[in-house]
Amino acid sequence: MEAIIYSRVSSESQDYERQLINLKIVAEEKGWHVRRTFQEKISGTVKSGSRTEFKALLDYIDKTPVQVIMTSEISRIGRRVVDVLNFVELLHEKGIALYIQQFNLLTMEKGKENPMAKMLLQMLSIGAEMENNQRKIRQYEGIQLAKIRLKYNGRKKGAKTAPSAMLVKYHNISDLIDKSDLSVRRIAGITGHSINTVRKIKQLKEI
Repeated sequence: MEAIIYSRVSSESQDYERQLINLKIVAEEKGWHVRRTFQEKISGTVKSGSRTEFKALLDYIDKTPVQVIMTSEISRIGRRVVDVLNFVELLHEKGIALYIQQFNLLTMEKGKENPMAKMLLQMLSIGAEMENNQRKIRQYEGIQLAKIRLKYNGRKKGAKTAPSAMLVKYHNISDLIDKSDLSVRRIAGITGHSINTVRKIKQLKEI
């Protein structure tokens, strides 16, 4: 099958090279030909239609026959349920499947929609959106608490982030460290953050 890859990271400090390498390995194993890759550094909370490379991908599939779009995990497409489901619907109308490496999931097989895959996709999308909303709430609550304790005066230029603020900012990493025995590399892969960031958070929690 003819395939294209879409990879995304949330910030300039992150690198999408790992996603590209892993997806190219999968494509080779499955005998898929990767025609092109699209990659960008932008938050998943930004609407998909407002992302330069994502829009370029949509233009590309309008003009070029492909059978599958590959991505490392559903949150790479977006963190809003409506964006993800609309994108999958668009692909299926064109006879294109979405492959999600995180679950080795293909949303269409032999031209037919996989109903179990679509149901799982809906659940994953809702989970991703809820996690993002919870992250915002926790971050806000952390800032308000710091203000109450007279420790929040805004971040000064050149100042380092306080340990408590780091734990709030990267609460998804902190939660996985607390609730699992996953390796630093695996946590980095799941959360989309760098290995160094995961190590820093782990060190902070051990203090």
